[in-house]
Amino acid sequence: MEKLMLSEIIKSINAACPLDEDIEITGVSTDTRTIQKGDLFIALSGEKFDAHDYIDVAEKNGAVAAVCSREVEAGIPMLYVDDTLLALHSLAAYYREKLGIKVVGVTGSNGKTTTRDMTAAVLRSKYSVYSTAKNFNNEIGLPKSVLELDESYDIAVLEMGMNHLGEISRLTDIAKPDAALITNVGMAHIGNLGSQENILKAKLEILEGIKKDGLIVLNGDDALLRGADTKGIKKAYIGIGEDTEKDLYAKDIEARDGCTYFTAVYDGEEYRGYIPVLGNYNVSNALEAMRIGVHFGVTVDEAFSALEKYRTVKMRQEAELVGGVKLVKDYYNASPDSARVALETLSIHAGTGKRIAVLGEMLELGEFGEKAHYDLGEMCVKNGVDYAFFIGKDCEEFKRGMPDNSEVFSADEREELENALRRFVESGRLSEGDAILIKGSRGMKMEQFYEVLKSIL
Repeated sequence: MEKLMLSEIIKSINAACPLDEDIEITGVSTDTRTIQKGDLFIALSGEKFDAHDYIDVAEKNGAVAAVCSREVEAGIPMLYVDDTLLALHSLAAYYREKLGIKVVGVTGSNGKTTTRDMTAAVLRSKYSVYSTAKNFNNEIGLPKSVLELDESYDIAVLEMGMNHLGEISRLTDIAKPDAALITNVGMAHIGNLGSQENILKAKLEILEGIKKDGLIVLNGDDALLRGADTKGIKKAYIGIGEDTEKDLYAKDIEARDGCTYFTAVYDGEEYRGYIPVLGNYNVSNALEAMRIGVHFGVTVDEAFSALEKYRTVKMRQEAELVGGVKLVKDYYNASPDSARVALETLSIHAGTGKRIAVLGEMLELGEFGEKAHYDLGEMCVKNGVDYAFFIGKDCEEFKRGMPDNSEVFSADEREELENALRRFVESGRLSEGDAILIKGSRGMKMEQFYEVLKSIL
């Protein structure tokens, strides 16, 4: 973060604070454990915590001022506001405009983090690039990411997530992207939003912050995005297969040796290259990253060279060979759409070997959960899964979708599933070249079953 004076912070967040002497602020923190000397501490409050109770700790650890919404006695200047979270947003929005670097916003139901990282990789071929750390894509994480920026960066690639309508609206108002992309409109969080149409509406909120001369890149293979009204913002479609509306498309896709080779066609020219990951969905992610790169002056050839060095995020389609069997870890998160592409990609990992799936419940589906898990069972059959294990409250629905060659367990039968996996491996039914997909929402803690498999293979 570039230094700010306390007086300008007070003005930017409309805080009440008598100030006898101005102070230089060198950082902003919402966590007393990460306070650095010279920081401003913002005391956030939630259902289970209230950071106002730790302002003395923040002061002791080096904070030189604090933002709060109720009176607290301290030996440092206190900036009083009605809502400390909104103050964080206001400060981040002010700082983003003051710093003036370019910003790319990334959202979508699935593939946000992968596409964010691919976009950052492409842009780094020409620029100094900041990319959202970890999963800092919400109403606390994104403004904190903005406040980490400094003048050493040319472009920031910021991921924007949401669970409800209105969240991306607030994030894009902070980030004010020069360009943005939407990966797809799936069923993630449909339990909160009620329909895919509402999910589309939520994703399109990103348009509210895009600068008028900016660009929105959309997946032209997504039926809902294909007809999206971009409110006058220039749009560019990407996709797989030639199409007059697609600005950039891929053809001649070939999976080989853990990589996906394809030809990218842009402005009548063809470019051949590869990405070191499998799956057509990753080709779409790469195309979105390429098109953002083109917008900022990166050539398609330069983009391919950058993407050849891309590495997957931990726990997202991360393959490991153990005892001749390929274990595919994909439990960073799960939704009907990400499960579909994971099962489709399992066939590529397995080749001529057997396809085994260890699946956990997909969360936050609300009233759509039972049907989604029945469909998941059907998806396993459709994608030639030889044997499947499922754990979660909708286990019987999954069993109806895949009645043969499957074992199901309720959410509290974790030890029973462990034992079933041991029996399956010890029965000798696995052979060299087979592949096992382990997938489920983070709340299902699927890494436990990966560790079991790894220990017995």
